Amino acid sequence: MTKLECEDKNKLKAQCNHCKTIFSAKPSSGTSHLRRHLNSCLKKANKDITQYTIATQPSLGGVPFIKNYKFDADKCRQAISTFLVYGKHSFRTVEESGFRYMMRIASPNFKNISIYTATRDLAKAPGLICLTFDNWNSEHTNDEYIGITAHWVDKYWKLQKRIIRFRALFPPYDGLNIVDELVLCLSQWSIDKKIFSITLDNASYNDLMVSCLKNQFRANRAILCDGAFFQVRCCAHILNLIVEAGLELADDVVGKVRNGIKYIKKSGIRKKRFYDVADKSFHLNVTKKLRQDVCVRWNSTYLMLESSLYYKDVLDYWGQRDKDYQVFALSNEEWRNVAILCKFFKVFYDVTCVFSGSNYPTTNLYFRGVWKVHKVLLGTVKGPYSFLTPMVKQMQEKFNKYWAEYSLILSCAAILDPRYKLNYVQYCFTTIYGIHASDFVETILSNLRLLFDEYVKKSKSMFSCLAGSSNVSNKNPVDSSLDEHNVNSVDFGGDFDESDDYKRYLNESSTMSEKAQLDIYLEESALELNSQIDVLDYWSKSSVRYNELSLLARDLLAIPISTVASESLLAWVRKLSHL
Repeated sequence: MTKLECEDKNKLKAQCNHCKTIFSAKPSSGTSHLRRHLNSCLKKANKDITQYTIATQPSLGGVPFIKNYKFDADKCRQAISTFLVYGKHSFRTVEESGFRYMMRIASPNFKNISIYTATRDLAKAPGLICLTFDNWNSEHTNDEYIGITAHWVDKYWKLQKRIIRFRALFPPYDGLNIVDELVLCLSQWSIDKKIFSITLDNASYNDLMVSCLKNQFRANRAILCDGAFFQVRCCAHILNLIVEAGLELADDVVGKVRNGIKYIKKSGIRKKRFYDVADKSFHLNVTKKLRQDVCVRWNSTYLMLESSLYYKDVLDYWGQRDKDYQVFALSNEEWRNVAILCKFFKVFYDVTCVFSGSNYPTTNLYFRGVWKVHKVLLGTVKGPYSFLTPMVKQMQEKFNKYWAEYSLILSCAAILDPRYKLNYVQYCFTTIYGIHASDFVETILSNLRLLFDEYVKKSKSMFSCLAGSSNVSNKNPVDSSLDEHNVNSVDFGGDFDESDDYKRYLNESSTMSEKAQLDIYLEESALELNSQIDVLDYWSKSSVRYNELSLLARDLLAIPISTVASESLLAWVRKLSHL
């Protein structure tokens, strides 16, 4: 038996796990009737002692345990879904002959499933779907590839993602051609009317693509707020542009570190001698290696500087012993600058790592991350390290270009994080803009209300459809009896019809209730700022109190603020192309 959740203990119910029959489970009813049903349930499988098998995995104590085996088709399909997602396999894997042969040997009772069965979860997503898009040009074939990933929160309030498209594009490689490919993909998956947002890199052709997509969605009435919140720029990519602008002005010291590490790692013998010295003379853990960077990836440059600081004493020693390396040796002042640079860029590195997550919601973390970056830039340009000033000013120009106006949709998501709410957003803007902070806060709040109103309208429309479909055409027996007495002749006070007035009253009451829903949430105290919570779990538990607001939160929290999910797919393809 499974207990069904209910706030009123006097209305508790229990459901049979075998036949799904529901029984009363209130304390006064006892449990005898539940036991009697279990003893007589026809769908309860009889355990056959000859069917006991030893589990292939040990128990917590490390000893294999005896377990009754019974084939469960639903659990098998769930396990296959987990296999596809964790391994990032194509949905077509389930149709491959090798996969079907393996399943047939593992379990003769297994019934083959098709790609359509494996992809049904996407079409059944309870809320809207967010997309990430990225493209890549193969240096070997010069072909252009695109990767599209769908993100949503499922009915269990778990973040899901699926790769729904990966293929080569036909020329011309422009925004219009990409739009056609995207629209075709969404149509084939039957999700063309369920798209909330698309996250893209900051490329010019992406703006044309988004404009065309908006026009198509507007024509189908499949876009919220006329597309005001549709496009999300990849925050990790923008951070990359900001930091690269600064690194250009620090290239003298960074270049010496880069070329020095390249010199040591270029020779296998030299590299082995270096690590031997580090291990035997300086007692360092040589499993942490010297890192070379990729010039177009600033985060790799940060990791290179970090590793050079770890081996600072060894590199100084090497400069005294190897004449060819002396040109790359750093002075004490230069090492001091490297340490300051490393500490400065650590903030950007940590924020980028948070933004690039794909297994947890990132939308709600955007605002705090951007505020930290903004504060660091403001604090450093006025700080004591004069060599950083030109670099930071260059970074500030880039920051103001891309983030002078904080993304509205992502700032709204911060308000729907119970740790932040409106007070934290007000605090962040006040520390930066002072008395002008209220203008920014009011803009974000008005946009949140606009978005919430859309969800209220959608909820009303859905309720009206359900109510209309449930109308019964047959006459009520009471109505029939009234007909016999000619109801039309009865007069209770003239021709006044209160039905329209009553409907108006209900609509006004409903509107007040909906407005209160958002206001009540904002008025309640926020949780501890640094508390570790599952924000999706919070909204799952709050969905009864905040019905429409929880629907908005579910879709907002599904938005990825970086294209890492699609980039990881293309990175995997790059590896294959070099085999």
